[in-house]
Amino acid sequence: MDKSEIIKNLTQELLDKMVESAVVEVEEEDGMYHVSIKTEEEAPTVIGRHGETIRAIQKILEVMLYKATKDRVSVLINVNDYREKQIERLQYIADQAVEKVNERNSATYLRGFSSYERRAMHEHIGKKYPELTSYSVGEGRDRRLVIDIKREGEDQHSEEEHSKEPEESEG
Repeated sequence: MDKSEIIKNLTQELLDKMVESAVVEVEEEDGMYHVSIKTEEEAPTVIGRHGETIRAIQKILEVMLYKATKDRVSVLINVNDYREKQIERLQYIADQAVEKVNERNSATYLRGFSSYERRAMHEHIGKKYPELTSYSVGEGRDRRLVIDIKREGEDQHSEEEHSKEPEESEG
């Protein structure tokens, strides 16, 4: 049985303990397994408050997969296109923060985001606002995203700080 089938079966097994009905599809892309879950009325149960349940399921699934395959397997779980909606929300938050930076002509700090969410905002700012820089400061739960105006000679600052962002497959 290949990894995609193992992931699909383990995910279905886990979901059967949580909800009445869910359809699981798995696609592999560049070593990351994208697990798409479709469920009618029970999506909030699987997503959880602020995506907490998705993240928990993802971590549990990664542990189960390691036990089953003896290999580290990266998965990204998506329920009823939650991830796409989440990215849109994060981009909106980043755009609002950019407005503050431009109004005040000084840095703004955003906190309370996972590494996945910070990375999505870094990417959005990097693509949409070449005159700005974004990087993360702090450790653990105190880690914050900083958005600031690029100063002369600071082009590398964003990339260096961004590369310190911990690798985490999460939502």
